Amino acid sequence: MTAEPPSRKSSRKKLILIAKWLVSIAIISMLVVSRQDELLQFFDSKKRYYWWAVGLFTMTLAFTLSYIRWYLLANAIDLKLKISEAIKLGFIGSFFNVVAFGVVGGDSLRAFYAARHSPGRTPQAILSVFIDRVIGLIVMCGFAATAFLINGIPGEPSADKHAIEFACTFAGFASTAGVIALLVMLYFPGLKQTRLFQLLVGLPKIGSAFESVMDAAALYSKKKPVVPIAMLLSLCTNMLFGITIYLVALAIAPEVPKIGDHFVIAPIAMVANSLPLPGGIGGMEAALAYLYSCFGNPGGILVALGYRLCILFVSLIGWIVWLTLKQTVNTAVPAKPQ
Repeated sequence: MTAEPPSRKSSRKKLILIAKWLVSIAIISMLVVSRQDELLQFFDSKKRYYWWAVGLFTMTLAFTLSYIRWYLLANAIDLKLKISEAIKLGFIGSFFNVVAFGVVGGDSLRAFYAARHSPGRTPQAILSVFIDRVIGLIVMCGFAATAFLINGIPGEPSADKHAIEFACTFAGFASTAGVIALLVMLYFPGLKQTRLFQLLVGLPKIGSAFESVMDAAALYSKKKPVVPIAMLLSLCTNMLFGITIYLVALAIAPEVPKIGDHFVIAPIAMVANSLPLPGGIGGMEAALAYLYSCFGNPGGILVALGYRLCILFVSLIGWIVWLTLKQTVNTAVPAKPQ
């Protein structure tokens, strides 16, 4: 079987990216058309933009904490990144997530530069990004389930309410299973050699991911304290996401669910933001608009678009950092002799 020519492969990637953007635009357009009444309320309601400004700060802080989490995980396996480098790479990755590569692109960029900083440790660089994502997902699911147990879902029984309750319950079981599996792998890295593990690795689709988790856990088994610290930072990040949505709602929405409700809403919306669309655009907006309606509050599409602007604000920071680094590199390169 002949290999696919590079030009054809590049064209296919461009077509896929264009298709993703078209899907995102279609989702946003349908939301705008179907929720015109909510959008019109924006012009009649009182605005409190100072809450939005605070939301920009909490969003930036949330992303910064997630970059620090990756810094700790990377340095625990001797990738020798400076904290300033990790934060810069994180912001640049958030920029390219939106404008070029999609969700996976920012992770690939971080792994690439981490490997460049530590020659010969490319597998460790990739695993550091992978385990960072795994811990973030485990904590996000657990956060949603815990908030649901404490706060519940208000309103009369309905199909929508049952769907959210099921999602939160499932997230709780998934998070618990993830924590148990991660701890077992951390404290018993020798399980990789067992026959059961080899059978699990052989499973279609999920086998390779399971092997990556085990490889990462084996590396972190010598630096166990960094994992609970990373989980704590992830918990703070999820709280800040919920607070940010709440602040945006205070700024522009006619009616606002309680802040406790947002601790259920936020992690579900952020999971939707991880869909394979350019920067998750469209997925998060649809989820947030749907969740607001389930909580009996109008204006969900307004809050979703306002929250998207907060995410784009972080991407703008990444763009500025990227331009600054490019300029620094160009300045540092000596001119060619005439």
